Amino acid sequence: MLSLTLRSCKRVTNAVKSFKKRLRPCTPAGPNLKRKCPKMMEIREFAERIFFSDTLEGKLDNPAGEVNPQTRVPELSDLSPGEAIAWQQPARAPGIRVAPKKKRKKVPHPDALHQKEMRIRCLHAFANHELMALEMMAWALLAYPDAPKLFRKGLVRIILDEQLHLQMYMDQIAALGAKFGDLPLNDHFWRVAAELHNPVEWVCGMHLTFEQANLDHAPYFKAAFERVGDEGSAALMQRIFEDEIMHVRFGGRWLKHFTPEDMKTFDMYLASLSPHNQAFRAKGHDFNADARRDAGLDEDFIIRLHEYSNQM
Repeated sequence: MLSLTLRSCKRVTNAVKSFKKRLRPCTPAGPNLKRKCPKMMEIREFAERIFFSDTLEGKLDNPAGEVNPQTRVPELSDLSPGEAIAWQQPARAPGIRVAPKKKRKKVPHPDALHQKEMRIRCLHAFANHELMALEMMAWALLAYPDAPKLFRKGLVRIILDEQLHLQMYMDQIAALGAKFGDLPLNDHFWRVAAELHNPVEWVCGMHLTFEQANLDHAPYFKAAFERVGDEGSAALMQRIFEDEIMHVRFGGRWLKHFTPEDMKTFDMYLASLSPHNQAFRAKGHDFNADARRDAGLDEDFIIRLHEYSNQM
């Protein structure tokens, strides 16, 4: 079991290293020459490539640009954010298109994960969540061109995480003998996109609802995978959990930024949610208050979310 665990952790680590190598840093051109750097890409161009590409390769393509040695994120320009675009369904090639409702499959119950087929179905659903989130985040960069520059750059950082998460899920699915796209895909996240009209509604709907729920879902499914001896999938869920804390922190900081001084952040959160995406969706099994504290959410927010969710 120890060797299996080490191999599983190594697989996740190797996926991270492989992804980072695809980021295109400047390279030395010679002892007396300037470094050769790719032309700095516009944030809008990066977002358009993801949103309008219909292939997984296009949606996973990293931005060109000099990598910041501290953040390890390519430096993108935001001089031409362009005009805002309304929500539309992202481009998808036939192999990754949304399936008709009657063909879609639900995430299996954790008690069924002793079957490899059910573990594949579970990971496939989670990979689709990452793909939808990746596309929606790219759209957010196109939809909110007037958002604060730090907001937009922070969203680029999260998009890179989502690309990595999708790739790791695809790799783990392949390790179990299947391929992403083998099973029907749904449009769960897309259904609320058109209702996110501004950055505060965005952070409340995406980072503080869908992603916040993973602070509960990821540990829950990690434990389920461990119970059936699937250490590779368990290690992946741990990585997702750790990254989601940072994503929720991003959402919480911007929620605080947008909240009036005389208003509680949880009240602003509730006021910014759409009718189809309410606060009870921001949690899963076994409410993890400590993870929310690690993400910087204030105690009033955490307590009221827990109480609100328990009423649903």
